[in-house]
Amino acid sequence: MQSSQKLALALTLVLIWCLAHSLVESRRWRKSVQLNLHRETNHTKILSSFHNQKLRLKEKLSPTSTDVAISSISVSQTSVAKDNLFNSHNTEYYVTAGFGTPKSQPVTLLVDTASANLLVYSSDLVKQFCLHHNGYSSSESQTYQANGSPFQIQFASQDVLTGILSTDTFTLGDLVIKNQTFAEINSVPRVLCKRSNFDGVIGLGSSEIAVNGVKTPLDNILEQGLIDEPIFSLYVNRNASDASNGGVLLLGGSDPTLYRGCLTYVPVSKVGFWQITVGQVEIGSKKLCSNCQAIFDVGTSLIIVPCPALKIINKKLGIKETDRKDGAYIIDCNKVPRLPKIVFNIGWKDFTLNPSDYILNYSGTCVSGFSSLSDCNGAQTNDDGEDLNNIWVFGDVFFGAVFTLFDFGLKLVGIAPKV
Repeated sequence: MQSSQKLALALTLVLIWCLAHSLVESRRWRKSVQLNLHRETNHTKILSSFHNQKLRLKEKLSPTSTDVAISSISVSQTSVAKDNLFNSHNTEYYVTAGFGTPKSQPVTLLVDTASANLLVYSSDLVKQFCLHHNGYSSSESQTYQANGSPFQIQFASQDVLTGILSTDTFTLGDLVIKNQTFAEINSVPRVLCKRSNFDGVIGLGSSEIAVNGVKTPLDNILEQGLIDEPIFSLYVNRNASDASNGGVLLLGGSDPTLYRGCLTYVPVSKVGFWQITVGQVEIGSKKLCSNCQAIFDVGTSLIIVPCPALKIINKKLGIKETDRKDGAYIIDCNKVPRLPKIVFNIGWKDFTLNPSDYILNYSGTCVSGFSSLSDCNGAQTNDDGEDLNNIWVFGDVFFGAVFTLFDFGLKLVGIAPKV
């Protein structure tokens, strides 16, 4: 009887904590202003290698073994800005934004949590090479401030973007951010213009990885009092039927109606990237890694895994190397209902991806949600699950299954299953 009473008491305390936590989050949510993520309806393009493998190269990734679940919550009344996301083929997520005054010049920006700079195509670049894009023209803005410092960023796809730094008013949803320095891009690979639907990138990483030490949009938004708390959240919608309903980006808080239960908090293990230590990853009964490092990157389409782990995953899914096309693996759609679940233990809590979560279906063509940054033909697989602890990248496939909160004040990541 005593054991039953103790169990009942423990469950009651957990329930009380979750209700208190939800009350705090609901207070934050009530003051929200919505910003949307958007989706493209043309699904003829399955994947872009730029978004599939967009992790920045400049920063060296250094794994650590720190992994502590954090559950303390401070009660405060908070202003939250909420921007709707646009979703392209479940592989790219955008927000609409604007630059300059008095008339804001509209652009579409790729949301990226693995970089920290704000980038936008220049109007000259758009006129010459990127005709179906929008661009920024400093001559049309009354609040433009010249900077002129050179800027360059390189991604893991080897795409290099160059330009100059400029400063102007930046509009994101109902937020008007003054004196925001950004990269005015005047040189990109032409193929990038053709294969992408965005006009720039909004980096939501920490200031430590900002190229040239430029103040990040998040820091400016906080300093100018446009949000009360150094927090943002992402809810990514995987519904492919509505281009405008790609989910939401919340600046300054979260929305407890978008997730189940309580948020599980874990500390950032490498400041700059949203990098954490994952306790364990399993597919079926097979361990893929333990105490491995993972980066949350909504700017990457798939889940990027080390080659040894990818070989195990592909074997479990019945995928051969010959099924690889343009960096992704094709799988027979008829196999999907029989595929195993994949379990991520984060902060001592299991988060499960079902086959429907990690298999992308494009009008009858099914694609595995797992890939690698390099050709894995020569990689050696350890059947005991050892030496598989290289970096993982949680891209859009992972975000599609969870609600994610990022605290750039306390350096925490909070996750919970989506509703």
